[in-house]
Amino acid sequence: MNLIPAKYILLSVSAGTMEQKGKDDMPWASVEVANVEGKSTGVNGNVSYGSPVVKLKLVDRDTGLPNIVLGKKLEKAACYGQIVTFIGIYELVKKAGVEQMSFTIFDAEFALSNSSPAPVAKVS
Repeated sequence: MNLIPAKYILLSVSAGTMEQKGKDDMPWASVEVANVEGKSTGVNGNVSYGSPVVKLKLVDRDTGLPNIVLGKKLEKAACYGQIVTFIGIYELVKKAGVEQMSFTIFDAEFALSNSSPAPVAKVS
């Protein structure tokens, strides 16, 4: 499996566990991101940025479970509204009966102003 870097603007992070009556706690970890690249709107050469907004899963590569630790580190890095390089894989998923491409995130890097990118979390 080849890991691929992909740059997105980080909009929100959601990570934690939810208690379920009579069952194990349900973990979740995801981010909402917007595209960095500008796209033509098709109207007189207008270009729009940050569309579409997509929700992507944060996954622990070793366990296959939601990566709550990475979510918490992204929250602590305070990189909202900024470009983050996410490392992961593209895969075909079925949503509402329709096959779509999705990007599953295993790790992330965020560059503070005037510095080189540093890992938000190390997966290995």
